[in-house]
Amino acid sequence: VVNVFEDNYWQQEYRDWEAWASEFREDALGAESRAGFDSVMRRMVSALNDDHSRWLGQISQGDLPTFTPSTQYGERGLGMQHSYLPSAGIVIERVFPSTPASAAGLQRGDVIVRVGGEDVREADTYYIAEVLSSSVKQEAVTLEVRRKSQRLDVRVTPEPISFSQVRDIPQGRMVDSTTGYIYLPTFLRDGVAQEVHTLIAELQAQGATSLVLDLRDNPGGRLNELGLVLGAFTQGQWARAVRHGEVVWSSSYELRNGEGRGRLETSEGQTLGQYSLENPVQFTGPLAVIVSSNNSSAGEVSALVLQNLDRATIIGEKTSGNVEAIQDFSLPDGSTMMIAVANMEGIDGTDFTKGIIPDVEISGSLQELARGFDAPLAEAVKAVKELPFTPGKYF
Repeated sequence: VVNVFEDNYWQQEYRDWEAWASEFREDALGAESRAGFDSVMRRMVSALNDDHSRWLGQISQGDLPTFTPSTQYGERGLGMQHSYLPSAGIVIERVFPSTPASAAGLQRGDVIVRVGGEDVREADTYYIAEVLSSSVKQEAVTLEVRRKSQRLDVRVTPEPISFSQVRDIPQGRMVDSTTGYIYLPTFLRDGVAQEVHTLIAELQAQGATSLVLDLRDNPGGRLNELGLVLGAFTQGQWARAVRHGEVVWSSSYELRNGEGRGRLETSEGQTLGQYSLENPVQFTGPLAVIVSSNNSSAGEVSALVLQNLDRATIIGEKTSGNVEAIQDFSLPDGSTMMIAVANMEGIDGTDFTKGIIPDVEISGSLQELARGFDAPLAEAVKAVKELPFTPGKYF
């Protein structure tokens, strides 16, 4: 394990590798079971603290855990992510697509003040959980909702929901008559780039000439999906990877014969990987990207690339610069581990490990959201429309 890390880790001087091993050697050799050994190795690799490298151990199809699609409360749910704000109520932070909450027209920023007649403005979190748990067992539940200055009664029919599926689906809508908005929660979902291109085309058909791409809390995902999403906004090389002080490969995107094509190639021009999508779009209008401090990996690289290429205005919070690329390695006994083998940087050598420094640094708050004001989104709209004021800030 130590030899593989020393040979392949993106930065040879990241650790004194033998000293690193010596901290865990006695525990590893003294482990009385495979599970005990794996536990030591997980701690050892985790001690590198790079947020990417992982010890997976011996993995076979039979050993893989079986996951049952989860729901919010038991078998049924409403389909929303929320937080409780004392004296205000249940603040909806996200409505998942293809769920009862979405079908009922609930929106981010809505505040639920009554659930089935029960006032939830002055309650503790345990009581809130009990009320919601009870509500999803009913055939239908009526929610009294405050939306800015409006009061609405919304009837929702709880259904079984696989949150593990709906939480990763990108969503799009029009913010105003000329500004489109896309929320992209992850790059891990297979085919997410195709979905993003489709959403952009739909928004353009509705009149969008400017766009806000919301990447808040995006933890990253697949490099190929990242490259194809970026292809909607730029062409040519967009980033490169460095290992042991040398560029080992670069990423690019091009339109060819009506197809969007991404490519990963070495500095000698050898193709390491290629991927494509159908019906690609090219959005050339004003673009703003929203990020939070929780963005990581491809969730950071995406914004860093668009900022580095001067293609977008970045709105939100600073990030940590967790931008490594990983590769899996197998050992003679069948063990597998993931190693950060390269570090991403701009095509001009811009250091991405410093993280995102937004063009407009701003954080939102639950209190503002409960008043119907999403501060980062408002700043993003201001940026793409070049307004002299922040829309909705004063009301």
